[in-house]
Amino acid sequence: KVAVGTGGTAGIGYATAELFAREGAQVAICSSKRANVDGALKKLAAKGLKLYGEAVDVSDRQAIFAFADKVEKAYGGIDVWVSNAGIMIERKIIDTPEDLWQKTMDVNLKSVYYGGLIAADKIRKRGGGVLINAASFASLMPSVGTGVYAASKGAIINMTRALAGELAPFNIRVVGFIPGVIETPMTAGWIEKKGKLLASQHALNRVGRADEIASALLFLASDYASFITGTCMEIT
Repeated sequence: KVAVGTGGTAGIGYATAELFAREGAQVAICSSKRANVDGALKKLAAKGLKLYGEAVDVSDRQAIFAFADKVEKAYGGIDVWVSNAGIMIERKIIDTPEDLWQKTMDVNLKSVYYGGLIAADKIRKRGGGVLINAASFASLMPSVGTGVYAASKGAIINMTRALAGELAPFNIRVVGFIPGVIETPMTAGWIEKKGKLLASQHALNRVGRADEIASALLFLASDYASFITGTCMEIT
């Protein structure tokens, strides 16, 4: 299988890329900065894993489609696309300037839309496959201070359900995942400030690890999940 992950150089994206590669998939990743891509590829190579990586602005239609074309050319096709890239602005909605609102929606939501278009083209050619979209527990329980992020993730849940119906005739499953608070570079400062409180909001009384999310995504991408589509798995 050929699997592609946006936002694949850190956190959940990196852990997922590593696990998929260990399980035998041909994996391609992208991130917004070339240095991050090179760093991730170097770390993975040290573990005996060879992946393909590019620096891509996932909110730029031309850039993300060009990336998909390169992956298709390099590996012969695409079977799994994980729309994982995202940013979180820690501001109240009423204090968020319009440019930050737009940037959040472009990176978090528009990139998922582009993933759906790419799936309809690339994955469809393979006779089917899987599209996986990153939502968040914030989509279910938004908090004051991250409302714009929560809004973008709530829309992703809705889009995932709609895309599942649209892509089902092409044997493409569309699923989402809703992680709780996970230890990643994006949440590091948040966990440092409110770690005990955040842990107490989970039944296991701890925050999660990126590899624990990656394991769930491996299941969702596999044939073991062949009758699962149009839903978002809560991993918390």
